[in-house]
Amino acid sequence: MKQLVHLSLLALLVSPAHAQWRASGYVDLNASTNSGADAWNARGTGVIGSGEDVQSEARLGLNWSGDSRWRSKIELLARAQSDDDLGRSVGLLQAFVDYGALDEDQFRVRIGHAFAGSSMENLEEFWQTPFGISFSTLNSWIGEEFRPIGVESAFRFLHESGSTDFGAQVFIGNDTGPAALAWRGFANHQRLSVLGETLPLFPLPSLAANDQFAAQRNVGSQPFGPDLDHRIGYLLRAKRQFESGRLSLMWVDNRGDRALHDGDEYAWKTHFWIAGFQKQLSQDWSLFGESLLGRTQMGFPPGANVEFDFTTSYLTLTHEQGRWTQSLRIENFRIKELDRSIAELNTQHGNLLALSLLLNQDQWRFGAEILHGDINRPGNAEFFADPDQSATQIQLLVRRYF
Repeated sequence: MKQLVHLSLLALLVSPAHAQWRASGYVDLNASTNSGADAWNARGTGVIGSGEDVQSEARLGLNWSGDSRWRSKIELLARAQSDDDLGRSVGLLQAFVDYGALDEDQFRVRIGHAFAGSSMENLEEFWQTPFGISFSTLNSWIGEEFRPIGVESAFRFLHESGSTDFGAQVFIGNDTGPAALAWRGFANHQRLSVLGETLPLFPLPSLAANDQFAAQRNVGSQPFGPDLDHRIGYLLRAKRQFESGRLSLMWVDNRGDRALHDGDEYAWKTHFWIAGFQKQLSQDWSLFGESLLGRTQMGFPPGANVEFDFTTSYLTLTHEQGRWTQSLRIENFRIKELDRSIAELNTQHGNLLALSLLLNQDQWRFGAEILHGDINRPGNAEFFADPDQSATQIQLLVRRYF
């Protein structure tokens, strides 16, 4: 956290008088109706949406570029939220400094807190999607619990048919994820965590006093905050750009040590793959998707511990014509428990279908989306909650860009 603040101040201090600043952002209003249980961000077991019937967010980005190769970006988020949303209403999404640019210099060095850049879906500023209102379940989790704080080097090689990018990054401060996956399961929404935010956890029996994980603070988990285990994680990334599409592959290993730190939270040893593709079927039609496969471990057997595999995939067919965008997204996700512990069963499996319609009119975006998920988490029955996490959600969106 302190290093990030220092980095942001440095970006301001090194800006010469002739540097160019650009401010951009948006404000939006989202209205929804949801048939599911109380939402996860209100310490409920519902995993579709973020629970509020009416939500509003504002985002502000500051971009700086000078005459040299130096550039910087700071992105902030503010959201109007009900008392039921136990998260943070204002916070930092990204803050980083770049030297070089892939599209101009064919290399880039990035220092700071930033999204990893693997998504085939979240292509807009502020890590938003131009294809619908909600994110895929895969990118919903990435937006919750994975955003590296570190140093990245990336290189681009140009070919007659396109380009190939290679990148490597070392990072800190992504120790506590995937606590939300373990004690809630996958969720589908468009809510992004901010730096220092604590995501609420359901008051599970195993988190209660005198139980297996009593040392874990049961109010929640902080995905982006101080480094707990002083171990450096790393990621490797490759992307191939063709005239008619893209392929990408990313490997992440946070090298967590699995122990409890500061009497507060555990570091989870987590690694995962994300593979993605995009294919331009015609001038108007496009098909893209991603798959994630990972494993995480926390604690040490024979004591209290958690271990599970997690996987999720989605496929989106989108049609863009003029100001209109229509998208159909199908998903499958699964968590398979491996620890055989006496705590709650973490297994979850689900399927999801989403149909979206967007209208972009000058600086306005209007959207409508219907989403249905068939989801089951058997371990909920162990603490007298409904194992059925299925829900149908209808959303309407109005957004004004500036």
